[in-house]
Amino acid sequence: MTGRHVLLAAVLLATLAASWWAVNEDAGELAVVQPVERAARPQSASGQGASAEVPASSGGGLAILDAERAPWPELADPLARIVSFAPPPPPSVSMAPAAPQAPPLPFRYVGAIDDAQGRAVFLLEGTQVRLARPGEEIAGRYRVERITPSAVEFTYLPLKKLQTLNRQNP
Repeated sequence: MTGRHVLLAAVLLATLAASWWAVNEDAGELAVVQPVERAARPQSASGQGASAEVPASSGGGLAILDAERAPWPELADPLARIVSFAPPPPPSVSMAPAAPQAPPLPFRYVGAIDDAQGRAVFLLEGTQVRLARPGEEIAGRYRVERITPSAVEFTYLPLKKLQTLNRQNP
């Protein structure tokens, strides 16, 4: 036998010994439980039983199990309340969906140039650098409206929304 087999055999013997000890330990402490007599319940005006009362007994925490309960309501069809084939209620009136908004500008300001044709800005869109002048469309989505010393104004063409790109990079 290897050392691993010896270890597994020792663990098996320890488990069996602990199980035998636990079974024999509890055998002397078992007690027979006797039924508890209950007094008749007074009926209330609504036909329901009295409120739950917990009798005093020496059972400790088990006394709660002897508490009086209200009887089940009498139904002609016990499943009538549980199963319903009626359509669900119509959805509640909710607010109108929010108006569509233009997405954030995909451009970053890189620089500006003044030449014979006027002022132009260099814009970075992803990895592509674009040269844009006022009145030009960019990819059919944006039009450069105005170039000021502090910002570049665009119109998002699908929604006709004006957006501003500050020339100072954060």
